Amino acid sequence: MKLVFFTNPNKPRARELMTELAQTARKAGVECVSAADDDELCRVLAGPGRDAFCVVTLGGDGTILRAVSAASPLGIPVLGVNMGRVGFFSEIGTDGFEAALSKLSRGDYTVEHPSMLACTVNGEPCGECLNDFAVHRQELSSITQLELAVDGDEIGDVMADGLIVATPSGSTAYTMSAGGPVVAPRLDCILVTPICPHSLTVRPIVAGADSAVTAVIKCDCRLSRDGQNVRVLHAGDKVTVEKSRRTAHFIRLEKRNVFRLIREKLK
Repeated sequence: MKLVFFTNPNKPRARELMTELAQTARKAGVECVSAADDDELCRVLAGPGRDAFCVVTLGGDGTILRAVSAASPLGIPVLGVNMGRVGFFSEIGTDGFEAALSKLSRGDYTVEHPSMLACTVNGEPCGECLNDFAVHRQELSSITQLELAVDGDEIGDVMADGLIVATPSGSTAYTMSAGGPVVAPRLDCILVTPICPHSLTVRPIVAGADSAVTAVIKCDCRLSRDGQNVRVLHAGDKVTVEKSRRTAHFIRLEKRNVFRLIREKLK
């Protein structure tokens, strides 16, 4: 078994802890490779880590989202070790790694496959996400204006601080903070949530999993993917978000109750 360790170097003790966990794994006869940033993770997964059993992340949800972006195209699952405040996607804490390693060696685990979204701008691919794509206003004083449609059916003009298009996994992230619904993870759908809309008639939408959500931009704004800026959008640009052909892959050691996690981690 081979593990790739990936950490957030900005977390206190992250590198030190990564070294400690890798030493624990090596003592158990596990081959280990480490990556300390996004570029190095991509290089490792393209080289010595391409046959890895999983990527072990040390950090918070942001670290996990970056690992999923690199690992999901290769079908490599992620095991999250939480060093952040929330750690919603994490499976274990820093003190649970040795027990987790024992379960992995016995095959006592499952792999969860949450859906992802793919985005294009004017037909040009702009990547995939686990949580959400979002259109944001460019400046604090500005308003985002766009024409929204689902499967070609016009929803209407939206004037708001922005728009979030999310997966069920993303329903407990930015979407929930913007007033969108919390969706059970087994429900396959796409969530469309305006951010602080300037109209009482613009409400969150739950669309089918096979839907295409389109937004024609009417002013300069920004596109983000799982909280990371992707590009600037200009008037006339057409953003299309659909379900990706790929899924993410998470190692689960216990049955998860998403509603209990919300109570515990987001209280």
